[in-house]
Amino acid sequence: MHHWTKRLFALAAPLLLTGCLWGPGHFNSGLTLRKDGGFVLDYRGEIVLQLPPDADKGAPWSDDMAACSISDGKQMHPHPCTKAQIATQKEGYEKRAADKRKESEGMAKAFGLPGLDDESNRAFAAKLSKYSGWRSVIYRGRGVFDVDYHFEGRATQDFLFPALPDNNLIIPFVALRRRTDGSVLVTAPAFTGGAGPMSAAAAGAGDMAKGGPVSRAEGRFTVITDGEILTNNSEDGAAPHPIGRQLHWDVSPASNKIPETLIRL
Repeated sequence: MHHWTKRLFALAAPLLLTGCLWGPGHFNSGLTLRKDGGFVLDYRGEIVLQLPPDADKGAPWSDDMAACSISDGKQMHPHPCTKAQIATQKEGYEKRAADKRKESEGMAKAFGLPGLDDESNRAFAAKLSKYSGWRSVIYRGRGVFDVDYHFEGRATQDFLFPALPDNNLIIPFVALRRRTDGSVLVTAPAFTGGAGPMSAAAAGAGDMAKGGPVSRAEGRFTVITDGEILTNNSEDGAAPHPIGRQLHWDVSPASNKIPETLIRL
């Protein structure tokens, strides 16, 4: 998995610093991959625009947040704030919150993500619905989209889901990579719980890795195939299925692996 995590961390570091990142929420996803190269991918559930903790929250100012002190020449002692001091601290607090929100929103838009406001996200949902495979995209609020995605294709070349308009940087939920020997490597980098898909690569990155978005993925990813399953890292291994064999990965806050299987068609 190191080839994925290192590459993802290098590409997504700018978003990791601000905490803005696309990821799955509660979901159910399935891939059917046939020996003739045909595949069907379904994803039903949430796609979440993960924001830094203080990007869209920020408790409203309250005068009891003000803190003032006075010196006796040796040390500082708490002191009731004057009206002028309260007004100054309030102004600074609100300016910092506005600057943080503007910074986060600017970084998000630079990478093709919608703004932090509901209007931008509803417009993004409408835009996404115009693209193939997106049967339904509904913005539910606070960065959460309800999605019904269904795509039928052929594994003759690499395939990534989701492909978002105006956004060329995203941690793939599902990736299919065709090898020269005819086998297909299936990975699901975003379908990991815990600290998320970049946690392993970020471990040696020091402060850059701190404060990044924690995975909110929770659900099941299933792969069904009539091809030959060469390798897989599922907990239970392959099981019989009317088409051939099936694998599944349960994703939760306690899981920490990126689903992967190599299938010879």
